[in-house]
Amino acid sequence: MTALIFSETGHAGFCGSCSYYEKDSSFTEDFPEIPEPLPHVNSENYTKIIIVKLDAVGDVLRTTSILPSLKEKYIDSGITWITKERSYDVLKDNDMIDEIYFTTDELSHVFNDEFDIAINLDSAEDSCRIMNLITAKSYYGYSLINGKPYPVNNAANEWYLMGINDEVKKRNNKTYHRIIHEICMLPYEGTEPYIYLTPEMRRRAVEIKRLSGIEQFTGFILINLGGGNRWQHKKWSMEGYTALAGILSDRYPASAIGLIAGEEDIGFYNKITADLKELKRSNIIFFGTANSMEDFICIVSLAGKVFTSDSLCFHIATALSKYTVAVVGPTSHTELDVFGNGKVIYSGKVDCLCCYLNKCPKEVNCMNTISPESAAELFDDGFTG
Repeated sequence: MTALIFSETGHAGFCGSCSYYEKDSSFTEDFPEIPEPLPHVNSENYTKIIIVKLDAVGDVLRTTSILPSLKEKYIDSGITWITKERSYDVLKDNDMIDEIYFTTDELSHVFNDEFDIAINLDSAEDSCRIMNLITAKSYYGYSLINGKPYPVNNAANEWYLMGINDEVKKRNNKTYHRIIHEICMLPYEGTEPYIYLTPEMRRRAVEIKRLSGIEQFTGFILINLGGGNRWQHKKWSMEGYTALAGILSDRYPASAIGLIAGEEDIGFYNKITADLKELKRSNIIFFGTANSMEDFICIVSLAGKVFTSDSLCFHIATALSKYTVAVVGPTSHTELDVFGNGKVIYSGKVDCLCCYLNKCPKEVNCMNTISPESAAELFDDGFTG
């Protein structure tokens, strides 16, 4: 294993005492002291801002919570966003973004331009490489130094260390939204991620409501079965999802209980829905795994309440201000925020939460120790469907 050794101000001295540490011999130059961030200065002039955010679609969406803060600070401003094509649908109708570019585009005109503010909130190498090509007066986040991702301002240290040290990650009690505001030296006042539903999407949602049969019911609870395959227990257990759907279906017969997942979870979805179909409940509706991104967003928009893992569905639901119950295990529950409209639940019976392990060797784990009955209770208070 290779690791960077930072100075005391860099906070990464923990690597040197690690029995697995081996100095990377490719480092031939010293790493500079990480500077204090430049404070934002109010300006009456037009401010050009560029954001680099490439990673998972959910991460891209949740980062939109920073846009209202930037627009409040720089009323006369233009925001350019560089991302990957897969995230286009969650950004394209956001009126706070002026230009969107993909990593596959010809970007020489962007790199030849000069920005007032450049923001890269990911310490991944591809994001940092793009940051290195941007000319700006002020930088926030991460770039490449000596060919390695490295913070460009002191306020980015904490998030960087969370990415390379599990203990630092576990000690964190800040939401992602607060963290990215702190990196950018912006006050955080609870701004939320944002998706704009165009008139076309609203019409499509009405069509889905009619075709699916949701319109026959007075309420609609959506259960997202997805969570991807990177972490074994990012999704809840099959038994948990199946039991919860049955409980809610029985408890709220006048409400539709919808099941949905992404294509990467098709096997998981098929096993759960096969069991639920045996119940022959008329109020359980199956949305499948092959929905387009726009249709997925439309289906979430129809729901009164949403149950989901730490996944894209969670970020869509909170961006649409839905009552959201999120079940969390190996990832950080403190980073998630339902903005006072729902609940983040996690097991109180294990001591290994936020482990970020891809596979779990334990029979008693963070997901099978959360009961469907306790999850169902979170849908009781003030239920409107």
